[in-house]
Amino acid sequence: MTARPPHRLRRPARNVLHVAVALSTALAIASCSSESDTDATSSESAITAGTPDDSAPITTLDAAALGDSPAAQLPALRTLIAAATPIRRFSAGSDLLGVWICRVPRGVQDRMYNPVDFRLDIDAERATELLERHVTEYFRVLSHGAYVPQFVQGGEVSIDVDGSNRDCVDRALRRAGPDVNAVVVIADAEHASDQSGGWGRPGTPCDLQAASCTARVTGRATYIGASDFHPEWGEVPAVDLQEHEIGHSLGLPHSGEGDGYTSAIDLMSNSASPRDRLPDRRDAPDTLGVNRLALGWIPLADVDVGVPSGAQHTLVPSNAATGRRLLVLPIDDLRFLTVEVVSNSGFNSHLPAPGVVVHEIDQSPAACRGTGDSRPCVNEYRKQPVRSGTAPFTDLLGVGTTWSGSGWAIRVVQSTGDTWTVEAHRTDTAKEQS
Repeated sequence: MTARPPHRLRRPARNVLHVAVALSTALAIASCSSESDTDATSSESAITAGTPDDSAPITTLDAAALGDSPAAQLPALRTLIAAATPIRRFSAGSDLLGVWICRVPRGVQDRMYNPVDFRLDIDAERATELLERHVTEYFRVLSHGAYVPQFVQGGEVSIDVDGSNRDCVDRALRRAGPDVNAVVVIADAEHASDQSGGWGRPGTPCDLQAASCTARVTGRATYIGASDFHPEWGEVPAVDLQEHEIGHSLGLPHSGEGDGYTSAIDLMSNSASPRDRLPDRRDAPDTLGVNRLALGWIPLADVDVGVPSGAQHTLVPSNAATGRRLLVLPIDDLRFLTVEVVSNSGFNSHLPAPGVVVHEIDQSPAACRGTGDSRPCVNEYRKQPVRSGTAPFTDLLGVGTTWSGSGWAIRVVQSTGDTWTVEAHRTDTAKEQS
């Protein structure tokens, strides 16, 4: 079974000992690559950029299993849930992740690495301890206890001077324990400033009925360079990149505009954005309601659906533990808008104020495929750009503001504490086309 290529995250100017820039500036921007934007010229796998290698069919779900809520009747949401279902075996409950250190020789030819002599003084035991202490807690809080990654010590692998970062992961996978769901590989060498900071992939999905779905079978993995564990970070490393890559290993795509790293309100965009305002932050921001829905952290029963004639919808923040946390406005059978309330507390404490944001979720073939391929773009291949505001999208919609696009118009009516009222209706043009 061939594992999918990875999503790779870019962190410019990440080599802190070798770039004369303050940490708060040099380390502020996160970016990574994904299976949907892998650089075909890199030492990753030579695939066509933007073309997914996902020949496995989308799971067919029993309609009864989705319930009878209005959201369960939408074809676009059915596609989203069906595609994410095989990955939910990892996103629900405990997820066992084996931690490996990759020793990279000086003089390595892989252009991913910075051509300097610095090598990180860390072992798998210490890395496991740090990840278990910080990353486990992040996801436990993020998911309200629904998802708890557990890091276990793997060991060390090494590559030759003509080896690549992919070889690091492949060697860790071959030695992974029989119960490990994914490998987490950390290189002891920093990456070059023009290269990605890391990558992650969900691997090849297992059959829903499979009793076991280990890393050896799927190839599920994350990989990062040494910079996020550099001693200059202090006692707590910059774990936001590792959190981001775990998101990719759960099938989550980037959000934002352009290169996908422009949004300050999503784990799967600029994961380092909290440090732009709070230099001591080490975790990523929160994540989007659609990601929570895909991973099973928001049930379809807690998703409201807009009606063409218009209605008012009462929402609580998408990171709340219960309640109506997401409004979906259908565009067609593979595309929809999401409207959600974003709080400025918890992992989003870097935001200046709470408010409402609109994203477009695009699973159409055009989102990731070439002409003539009719398969939808799902999981890490779907696109979910922000449609309201401008980068970094902290200018959330407040009470009294309006937005329109993709055949819908919305108005933020009021907010009382964490309860917000949003009005949404189809525009006249959309009604005429429907």
